[in-house]
Amino acid sequence: MDSSLNALLLPAIMLVSGLPVLVAAVLVGRGHLHLINGLDASRLRDPAAAAARFARLLALVAIAIFASAPGFYWAHGDESRTLVVAALLLVAVNGLAVILLMAAAKIKREYRDPRADDRTGRR
Repeated sequence: MDSSLNALLLPAIMLVSGLPVLVAAVLVGRGHLHLINGLDASRLRDPAAAAARFARLLALVAIAIFASAPGFYWAHGDESRTLVVAALLLVAVNGLAVILLMAAAKIKREYRDPRADDRTGRR
């Protein structure tokens, strides 16, 4: 019994640790762009498209974390397998994080000037 519990511990931790990312993906998909590096949705040309893009990237991070759970279950007890799964998780999550940061930086560079915005009543 103790061995089977140990075999499930790391996969369970991975499943639980992916949940906050999945919640963030849902919230961002619903338009809470301020969760992404303080983005101001009112200054974006197409906030819905930005929300969809970031939600998709966050969901991919959650999927990568969730996919590591069966990998760690498969690797239980074998250090080389565990290392392979951990390296794949590292590459996947950090690669997606870099893409997410680059997308956020691109969006911020394309901010509209609030002084030229017709909705503010100023020019």
